[in-house]
Amino acid sequence: MPLEDIETAIRILSEIMPGDSRKSRGPKRAKSPFRSCVSCMLSAQSLDRNTAAATTALFKLARSPKGMLKLSDEQIATAIRPAGLYNMKTRNIRKFCEQLLEDHDGVVPQTRDELLKLHGIGRKCADIVAHFVFGEKHIAVDTHIRRVCQRTGIAVGKTADQVAVSLDARAPDWAKPEAHFWLLNFGKRICKSRTPECTSCPIRQFCNYPDKVRA
Repeated sequence: MPLEDIETAIRILSEIMPGDSRKSRGPKRAKSPFRSCVSCMLSAQSLDRNTAAATTALFKLARSPKGMLKLSDEQIATAIRPAGLYNMKTRNIRKFCEQLLEDHDGVVPQTRDELLKLHGIGRKCADIVAHFVFGEKHIAVDTHIRRVCQRTGIAVGKTADQVAVSLDARAPDWAKPEAHFWLLNFGKRICKSRTPECTSCPIRQFCNYPDKVRA
């Protein structure tokens, strides 16, 4: 998709899709950078409500890297059980806390590049924390946004990380504060995984999806 069409498509979505919502739960509304990182790690393959429940339970036990490391693996795993994959996530949280204390005196770094060096923090988590906590202009790419970008051609790449790099380069700066929400809601409401509503799609004329539903 040409850059001018990308900007037009995103502008159309900005006019009809919900933007930032203060009611959203999970990493985007975490109360601290540390909590945001841990919540994002817990969100992998987990529903928002389960992530929120696991985060709340864990942070009732400890609120800092030092406090988290004082907990046993069993305590952490029991608290985060609602988010699933609790044994793996327990190991990741422990290694993340150890590295945070060793390399950053327990303070979460503010840039995406620094966040990506931390154990358990991938591109999506780094973009979420850098954008929603520290105000950097990044568009975090989840399953829905990846699908939308790959189908329409707004961004390209085989993996979510590749799509994120492409989207970062191709999306206009004015859109980056809220484009995450426009694309996310578009993916949930219209460009759905199994039954995309192509006939009612507001950016159909720009879409490259070869299997789009015919009118």
